Amino acid sequence: MSRVITLGVDGHGIAELCWDDPDRKVNVFSTDAIAEWVALVEQVASDPSVRGVLITSGKASFHAGADLSMVSGFFGMSTEDLWSVMARVKDSLYRLETCGKPVAAAINGHCLGGGFEMALAAHARFAVDDPAIKLGLPEAGLGLMPGFGGTQRLTRLAPWQRVTADMLQGATYDVSQARSLGQLTDVVPAGALRDAARRWLLDNPAAEQPWMARGYRGPSASEIERYFHALNAGLTRDGMADRPEQKLIAEAVYHGLQMPIEPALRLEVRRFIELTRNLSVRQTLQARFFGEAA
Repeated sequence: MSRVITLGVDGHGIAELCWDDPDRKVNVFSTDAIAEWVALVEQVASDPSVRGVLITSGKASFHAGADLSMVSGFFGMSTEDLWSVMARVKDSLYRLETCGKPVAAAINGHCLGGGFEMALAAHARFAVDDPAIKLGLPEAGLGLMPGFGGTQRLTRLAPWQRVTADMLQGATYDVSQARSLGQLTDVVPAGALRDAARRWLLDNPAAEQPWMARGYRGPSASEIERYFHALNAGLTRDGMADRPEQKLIAEAVYHGLQMPIEPALRLEVRRFIELTRNLSVRQTLQARFFGEAA
């Protein structure tokens, strides 16, 4: 029985996955939530009566990403066990975007970290027209990096040089900025959010990710090389080159953009796991959020 995510299917075959954890003020990827999410994604993906999938939130915010207590525990896990956890989320998001059904996220509030990564796996993202809403990948500001596909999907969806720099800074966007950068399909009044997303699902039965479309071309190897040559020089100048999250985010983007999405997602997980093997990162995280030394 699902507790964190509820599933409902309307008369048009649109399955709604509504995040609303009864024990938390915000929705997060906890251990239990991941188990529910993975099972429900497979259920809607494999059900022939489901024509589309809508991801919503029952809270004032959309999704806050990974539970920091869970992330703190990652540092003490074996590489094999952590790969298993990360791969479950990675595989579920890839399953969702390749299931042959349109997927939309209805973003009613803050959408950050792993929550934003979940939304990026949808084929369309609709957000409420509210300047207070923040979206993005703030992990670098915490000494961490995205691990649920953010370094790969965001750089394929939006101007890759701009969003790479933003990821390295842990920057977030308001809905107007996100819309102008191509991260949102549309921005609508609060009362029209679900209807807009549902209408899009019904109107786009053959939706696919732009990076999976025939003829898609990412940046050339020479473009990537030039950008990262300048980026690395800037990081060195600013004294940031030795920060583990900066190095590993840059590596994930640099190598990931030069390969298909599926191996690129695996690469990101490997870089995330590498980050969690770093003792200084673990000490910083635990001191900042849990008031303890590793």
